[in-house]
Amino acid sequence: MRIARGPLPCCLLFLLAACAEIPTTPQPEAAKPSPADTAIASAIAAHRQQAEHDASVGDLAGAEREWHILTLLAPGNAQFAARREATRSAIAQGIREHLQSANAAMRGGDADRASAAMLKVLALDPDNQEAMKALRDLDRQKLSRIQNNRAARATQAANAAANRPAPGSAATADASESYDIDQPIEMFRAGDVEGGLKELHAFVDANPSNQAARQRIASIVYERGREAEGKGAREQAVMLYDQASIFRGKPLPEWTEQAQKLRKALSDEYYDKGIQAYRTDMASAIKLWETSLRYDPQNTKAAAKLAQARLADDKLKRIRQDAK
Repeated sequence: MRIARGPLPCCLLFLLAACAEIPTTPQPEAAKPSPADTAIASAIAAHRQQAEHDASVGDLAGAEREWHILTLLAPGNAQFAARREATRSAIAQGIREHLQSANAAMRGGDADRASAAMLKVLALDPDNQEAMKALRDLDRQKLSRIQNNRAARATQAANAAANRPAPGSAATADASESYDIDQPIEMFRAGDVEGGLKELHAFVDANPSNQAARQRIASIVYERGREAEGKGAREQAVMLYDQASIFRGKPLPEWTEQAQKLRKALSDEYYDKGIQAYRTDMASAIKLWETSLRYDPQNTKAAAKLAQARLADDKLKRIRQDAK
C-alpha cells in the first residue's frame, strides 16, 4: 500500500511548533564537595603517601599503622584493606624470622647478634613480650659480665700492688701500663664500644710512642669491625675500621681497601634507598643521597641525583612562596 504524500495537517503543524517552544529543563550543577569531604580526601592522600614511604624504607610497623588509618577514613576501599592485611602478614613473617635468628644466636652464645635481632622484633612489634623478656635477660647477663670483669681487674690490681717492684723501676712502669691498657680493652670487648674507644684513645694520647700497644689496640678494634660487618652492622664496621687505622697510626693497605670497599657498598645502598624515596618524599631522598656521598664522595650517580633533587626542591619552594 502506498502512502499519499502531501502537506501536513494544520493541527500537526501546531503541535510541532508548541513542542519546539517548550523550554528545556536546566541540568543541575554538580554538587560541590563539602569542607568535610575535602578534609577527608586530603587526609587520605597524606596518609597514603606516608604509608608508601614507610613501606619503601622498611618501616612495616609504620606502614601498617597508616593503612589502618586509611581503612577507617575509607571503610569501603578494598585496596586499603588488602594493603593493610599484606603488611600485617609481612610483619608477622619478619617477627618469626628475627625471633628464630635471636634464639639461635643466644644458643650460640652470641649476645650482640641476639640483642640486634630482638631489637628488630620490637621495631615490628613494640609490645612483643618474648623480645622484651629476652632483652632484659641479655642486659642482666651483660651487666654480670661487666661486674665480673671489674672484679677480676680489681683482683689483678691488688695482686700487682702486692708484688709491685720498687718505685721508679722499669718493671713498675710496665705493670702499670699493662693494667691501663687491659682495662679499656676488656670494657671494649664486653660490649661498651663507645666507652672502650674513649678510654683507649686516652691511653694512646698519653703514650703516643708505644707502637706495640697501638698495634695491639688497632688489631682488636679492626677485628671487632670485621665481626660487625659479618653481622650486617656495616655502618658500625666502617667506624671501627677508621678507628683501627687511627690507633695504628700507619694504616695497613688491606685495612684501607676493606674500608673503602664497604664505603662504596654503603654508598650504593643509600643511593638505591634515595631512588625509592624520591617518588613520594623528596626531602628524605635528598638526605639519603647526601649520606650516600658522605660514604663515597666519588659516587657520580648520587651526586647527579642530589643536584637534580635540590633543584626541583628549590623550584617547589619558590612556587609555594609565590602561591602565598
